[in-house]
Amino acid sequence: MYTRFYNSIISPRNIVNFKDDSLFKVFLYILFFALLLSTRMTIDIITFDGINQRTKEAVQEEFVDVNETCMIVDSSLECGAKESTFVYQTVMVTFFTDSFDNWNPSIYQETGYNMVIHGETLHVVISGQDLFQVPVSELPSGIQNLDFGLYETDQEAFFDAIFDATDSYLISTKTAWGAGMIVFDFLTNLVMFMIFILLSSWMLRMRFREVKFKQLFTMTAYSSTALYIILILNSLYNLNFFLVIILLFVAIRQNSQLSMELYKRLRKKP
Repeated sequence: MYTRFYNSIISPRNIVNFKDDSLFKVFLYILFFALLLSTRMTIDIITFDGINQRTKEAVQEEFVDVNETCMIVDSSLECGAKESTFVYQTVMVTFFTDSFDNWNPSIYQETGYNMVIHGETLHVVISGQDLFQVPVSELPSGIQNLDFGLYETDQEAFFDAIFDATDSYLISTKTAWGAGMIVFDFLTNLVMFMIFILLSSWMLRMRFREVKFKQLFTMTAYSSTALYIILILNSLYNLNFFLVIILLFVAIRQNSQLSMELYKRLRKKP
């Protein structure tokens, strides 16, 4: 693998010599860099010790008026009126309190991914389907007893209670959700690499029809190493935009050298 890595960076023309590598070896090569690209996510999750201050401030600014008659007492939601109240929305999740007598997840069909507190249970609802439930009694103590009226009378105490409870819950369950996020990030990176390689291979195929697609796929996977490295470094160090552009041109040059070598070799054929 080192030989392929070295040639892809220093002498892309020599990648042609590896065109008949097994797909298994090529896939392992791609997997390795997809895994490295997940390093930033892995570090962030391992070092996570609570919601950062910037996020907390953003939540406080975007928080809507809540039903101040609601409170959670001894892990059970109690409200003065029977209604579903929108509380907060992130990019992925919408939060509600639901004080209706009967639980009806279908009313959350239009809001995608939802977390709803109803009675003594936190429901996770996706497109109207109640996927699983968590007893409020299993949530941090700050949630088990929470007066929503504090939002009107003492917002600092209200948000402190919510953030402390959220931090406690996220940290205690970090192994579960962290592993899921790392796996998802890794698979996303892998799919991104595969799509790029397949598209690049297809474009080469349009130009070099004499070459088998498998061989083009193999060579493109190796010649894209510079691109993998740029993405990995950018994820770790948040590189300057102009530096990224320059490095991308270098990566494109690697693929261009491969194309030139293929063209020369095909011309030499009798």
